Amino acid sequence: MNQRIISTFEQFHETVQDYDPNRDVFRGVLRDSYDLIPKLGRKEIQFLSDTFVVEKEMLRLFKNYGHPYLPGVNLTDWELLAVAQHHGLPTRLLDWSRNPLVAAYFAVEKEIKTEDSAIYVLRDQIFIDTELYKPFEVKEVSKFLPSHITPRITAQSGLFTIHPDPRVPFSCSSLDKLVIVNSFRAKLKKMLYRYGVHRAALFPSLDGLATHIEWLKTASH
Repeated sequence: MNQRIISTFEQFHETVQDYDPNRDVFRGVLRDSYDLIPKLGRKEIQFLSDTFVVEKEMLRLFKNYGHPYLPGVNLTDWELLAVAQHHGLPTRLLDWSRNPLVAAYFAVEKEIKTEDSAIYVLRDQIFIDTELYKPFEVKEVSKFLPSHITPRITAQSGLFTIHPDPRVPFSCSSLDKLVIVNSFRAKLKKMLYRYGVHRAALFPSLDGLATHIEWLKTASH
């Protein structure tokens, strides 16, 4: 895995110029020690039974009880997974963005005292044909481009990778890591705000707006 250190906005700007906006995708993480593991596979979550049994049961419950809130009555399995992921349900998906500024925001959104953050960059990974495969039939980690079925996906230029075994950390030869040094994190968040990348823009709802206003009017800003 190639790794680069980012300590200024100029470095960040120059670095992302090396990537293809039509092909490469970005994921921001709060701590650079975090592996690429979907929420479903993370050790800190203890399920009541087998991970894969619980996964399908959670999706069934999400679909049944979330029906009044879902954006359509005929969601495909892929669309259901995407909506569930964006609302915090543990799934086998990882969120990515075509926009490096969006990934940078998620890397620095929350405060941490000492550790660096990171942006992962995935190059050259192919998109899976969702017409040919169902989510639970996928055998290799692949990119998945969702329909823009929620405002969040659109606002975040969002897409996903799907992981057949979400317990295994994802790594491959086409993965880069941009390490954002801790001393630059707060400054970067303020600069992203100037470019229109903030909580209210990426989470177009009253919740997103309220969180953004709180940040604007507190000492953390």
